[in-house]
Amino acid sequence: VFAGLLLTRQLCFVHGDLNEVDVPYEELISRLRRSDRSAFNDIYRLFYRALCSYASLMVSEETAEDVVHDIFLKLWESRESLSPEAEGGNIRAYLFRSTYNACISLIRKRLSRLNHESFLVRQVEEDCRYWDWDRNETVRKIYGREIKSILEDAISDLPEKCREVFLMSYSDGMPDKEIAQKLGLSLSTVQNHIHNALVRLRARLKSAEL
Repeated sequence: VFAGLLLTRQLCFVHGDLNEVDVPYEELISRLRRSDRSAFNDIYRLFYRALCSYASLMVSEETAEDVVHDIFLKLWESRESLSPEAEGGNIRAYLFRSTYNACISLIRKRLSRLNHESFLVRQVEEDCRYWDWDRNETVRKIYGREIKSILEDAISDLPEKCREVFLMSYSDGMPDKEIAQKLGLSLSTVQNHIHNALVRLRARLKSAEL
């Protein structure tokens, strides 16, 4: 189950926008504090989809995007006075913790406007605390660099045609029928390639004890 959760969440962005830039986080933060727009763009590209995926564990996908946009807006606005945590290079934890807190705050406001009883508000907050970046090691693993690296290596090791079909499906979001038509394959062959790829990736995660 854990491997399946890891795989589902990581595939949302492992071959999308979350491509590591060859620059230490500390350097990106240093440049950001000097109002370097390219550094901000790199941080945005690195974490946007991952943060949206994380926020959608607590709120709707549409709301998650709004929350993350606000997080990056505040990051830019406060770039000259970032917290010691972010300045120390731990920008990943800083952004995920900010996203979690923003989601909890939004949930509180919405429930308050609906005049829900305080015990219900507390129950919803307690449910969301399961996804707390600080409390849940599973969450940190799902969105960590280690898992991303493992999946990238596993995808690279797939047989050529299997990898091509899999990336067309998961990275490009193409329907199975469209992939079959484009590659001149039967629909069942495409589906078998995708199934085999998922089996291999889950096995790789399991062997890594993650």
